[in-house]
This record gives sequence, structure tokens and C-alpha cells, in this order.
Amino acid sequence: MSRTHAIQDRIGHQVDLLSSLSDLNAGINQLGIVHRVDINTGQDGFPKELVSLRTKLAEVVLRHKEEPGISSLPSLLDKQLNACDSLHKVVRAYEGTVTGQRMPEAVFQLMVQRAQKQVDRVNRSVHEQGIGQQTAELSARWDEAQLILILACLFAVVFALLVGMARRLLVESRERTAELAKATTDLERTNRDLRETMLSKEEKEVMIKEIHHRVKNNLQIVRSLIRFQSEQVTDTKVKELFHECINRVGAMALVHEQTYLSKDLANIDVGPYLDSLVRDLVYAYNVDKDLKMDIDIQVKTLSVDTLVPLGLLINEVISNSFKYAFVGRATGTLIVHLQGSESEGLRMRIGDDGVGLKSRDGFHRPNSLGMDLIHTLAGQLDADMHLLDGPGTQYELVSQKLARKVA
Repeated sequence: MSRTHAIQDRIGHQVDLLSSLSDLNAGINQLGIVHRVDINTGQDGFPKELVSLRTKLAEVVLRHKEEPGISSLPSLLDKQLNACDSLHKVVRAYEGTVTGQRMPEAVFQLMVQRAQKQVDRVNRSVHEQGIGQQTAELSARWDEAQLILILACLFAVVFALLVGMARRLLVESRERTAELAKATTDLERTNRDLRETMLSKEEKEVMIKEIHHRVKNNLQIVRSLIRFQSEQVTDTKVKELFHECINRVGAMALVHEQTYLSKDLANIDVGPYLDSLVRDLVYAYNVDKDLKMDIDIQVKTLSVDTLVPLGLLINEVISNSFKYAFVGRATGTLIVHLQGSESEGLRMRIGDDGVGLKSRDGFHRPNSLGMDLIHTLAGQLDADMHLLDGPGTQYELVSQKLARKVA
């Protein structure tokens, strides 16, 4: 039993390590976000974030230095972090020069991805060489225990048969047989439950977060591939289509990023997701106007199934505002109001106070991919999308649950 407890403690220690590695990966991603914020806003939060990340790395190594892959992690990450630090300074030096920033910015993102891959490699080592082996050993010990229990049951049955040969003990033998049958059933059920719960709740959460993290990384790779391909295109309309595709993939990647950063995997914070989404759109469209953000989010959390289509819908509307709403104007307002709940229904007002649509026919009879996508995403949310009267271009999304309740 002491050996079994030691294995369980080791598994718990390794699950804690996986959580720490997930936090470390989130820190690397946060470093890239702070880099983009510094470049776009002129702030200087990158050095502080880098020091925080190095401190977090040192704590992980000190606490888990005996685990597989940890001893080599500092030297591998130091190379990538030093490169990121140098590239950040280079990009800052080219501030205001998009052409000069492009190459070091691309290399910076590559260094961030390599740093995350180093952490992922250690994560796999912990799974394969740590938890996998410990779980296999624990399973073997449960198999031994099951064999002993089966042998004990066999001996008890033999004993019951021998007792049953004596007439004077016939009643007692029947009672014991019934008790032994019940005990065997209980033992089998207990053994089955133990096998099903061998994978702890914490480990399952870590694995789910790892899946969302990998999905997010894969979407970022797809986004980078589309961006590289767009650089080979000279036609302005085709480049704009590539640009819209990049933003849509980015909106989906953000959902998975917020999922593995969230403590509750079933409920993702809406506020941080929308902040990141709008910030990425401002960066993508290089907005140089004085825009006010009228954002009122009264929904705290949503599930992944709801947040993905909602994020894509917001991406389409806000992108249209950036492209068309403020032509010839230096100022304007973007509006995003979200109310209700996932269980009772959602209501959203979104749009701008810009120049407005030339004709409402484009909304009711969509002839573009963007407008058709808006209607399709509203249908996925089980909601109806309405075009409101001015000023500007504003839409109202009302869940059918909420509409039926009001009616």
C-alpha cells in the first residue's frame, strides 16, 4: 500500500507540473501579446513580462527538477527568450516603419512558437515517461490485487462447497454462497470504478487544456500560412479576401486560447476574449482614426460552442465598420452591447455610427460572403439578426429563446 501511495503522490506531483507547464506556455503567449501591445501603443511592458516569465521558469525548474525533461528546459528556453528580447528591441527601433518591422516581427513570432514547442516537448515527456509509466505501474498493482481477490473468492467457494456436503450446515452454506456472490459483485464493481477513476479529474482537465492549446497553435499556424500566401498576391481584392480569412481564423484561435487559460473549461470569460478580439482587429486594419469604444458586456461567461460563432459574427461586423463606416471621417464610435445568458437567451446590439449602408437590400438579400456569413452565424446561435435604423450601421441579434419568452 505504501508503494501505491507513493505512485499516487508522484502522479499528483506530475499533474501539478503539467499545470505549471501550461502556465509557462500561457506566459510565453502573454509575452508575445505584451510585445504587440508595446509596438502598437508605445508602452514598455515587455522587459517586466520577460523577467516575470524567467522567474516563473526558475520556480518550475526548482520545484520539479527531478522530473523528465525539466533539467534541459532552462538552457533551451534561454536561447529563445534571449532572441525574443533582442528582436523586440529591433522591432521597437523600427517603430513607425512597417517594412522594417515585418521581418524581425515574423522572426519574433517564430521564436515564441519555438519556445512554446520546447515547453510542449517537456509536457509530452512528462506524459510519456512520467504519468504514463506511473499509471501503468499502478494498473499492474490493481491487477495483482484483483487476482488476489479472485483467488480469495475461489477458496471461499470451495470452502462453501465442503460445508454444503454436511446436511447440518446446508442452510448456513446457502447463506454464505449468497453473501459471497454479493461480495464478488461489489468487488468487481469497485475494481471497475477504480479503473475508470484512475485518470484523475485534474489530469483530465490538463489533457483538455492541452487539446485546446494545440488547436489554438494549429489555428495560428494556419493563420501564418494564409498570411505568407497573401504576400505572394498582388491583386488588392484577393489580398483583402486573404486578410478577412486571417481575421476569421484568428477569432477562432482566440476562443481556444481563452479556453486553456480559463480555470473553468465549460465557461469562458467573455470580457477578455472580446478585448483581445477588438485589439487584434485594430492591429490588423492599422486603424489611424480616433474611435471610441461603446462596449457594455453584461454576460460573464459562455461555452465554446456559443463563443466561436459569436466571436466570428462580431469579427465580421467590426471588420466591416473598420473598412467602410468611417471613410472620410477622423472620429467615430464602435458599439458592442451584450446581455442575457446562454440558458435564457442572448441579446446583442453591434455596429457603428458611421456613414451607414447605401441600401438595406444588401442585408435582406445578401450578395457577399461577409453578410451571408453573418446570417449563417446568427442561425448557429439560434437567433435572429435585424438591421436597425441609423445612425450608422447597427444590428440587433435576439435569441429565439428570448424572443419567445418576451412574446
